[in-house]
Amino acid sequence: MDKNKLKIGIALGSGGARGLSHIGVLKVLEKNNIPIDYIVGCSMGAIIGANYALNPNIKEEEEKVLSLTKRDLFKLVDLVFPKKALISGKKIKKFIKKLINDKSFSDTKIPLRIIATDLESGKEVRISKGKLADAVRASISTPGIFLPVRFGKRLLIDGGLVNPTPIDVVKTMGADIIIGVDLTTQPKTKFKNPSIGETLIQSFRVLRAQTVKSNLYNSKNTIIIKPCLSSIDSYKFYNAQKFIEEGERATKKALPKIKKLIKENSKNKILK
Repeated sequence: MDKNKLKIGIALGSGGARGLSHIGVLKVLEKNNIPIDYIVGCSMGAIIGANYALNPNIKEEEEKVLSLTKRDLFKLVDLVFPKKALISGKKIKKFIKKLINDKSFSDTKIPLRIIATDLESGKEVRISKGKLADAVRASISTPGIFLPVRFGKRLLIDGGLVNPTPIDVVKTMGADIIIGVDLTTQPKTKFKNPSIGETLIQSFRVLRAQTVKSNLYNSKNTIIIKPCLSSIDSYKFYNAQKFIEEGERATKKALPKIKKLIKENSKNKILK
């Protein structure tokens, strides 16, 4: 990569169905000709990030998401006896493989890292090699919902446990400017009679919010985009249009700061 080029990286954070707002974020960045040189995805951000890293055309990705019906989503749920988890995840992985044409990290047009958590050690795992579907399936493995994934010698679960908005990983990749999409610290959610799935997902949201790194909003050359998603149910993937619109709205609000940061850092480097 050209050393004289201003490099921009994005961290697509975890947040269940709320991660669909990443599409809205990327739509606005694309429309304003703000290129992305590095991508780090965690949980739902791993799915959106992998797709975009392979094909930097967010319109196509949006069309795929919006074409999914409630029936399509229901078919992805393969319930198992609730001893190890609620969902096996085999159908989800098959869907992911089809979505990304069973590609590998080496096929991406934009350098990509996917974040997962080592179940045994509790350490963060940064995946950058192998099949994308394997890495994505590991990164979305919400404890109690999905079965953990065997990845080499490790047993992996959702990366949101250790690094929900991985801006630090984007920095290590070489980004001069970092855009982070934070979906973790949302206002409280009201429930009438929560199901087991809703309870597990909400519990995980609370845990993610506690693990957001203290320097998230204080990192140099970093802009944090925070869609307002408290009024949309985080587990309802069929609300895709609403999530995408909120992602667009939040990014448009952050645009002046992003452009200012690019201008300030473009004195000795070129944006192209």
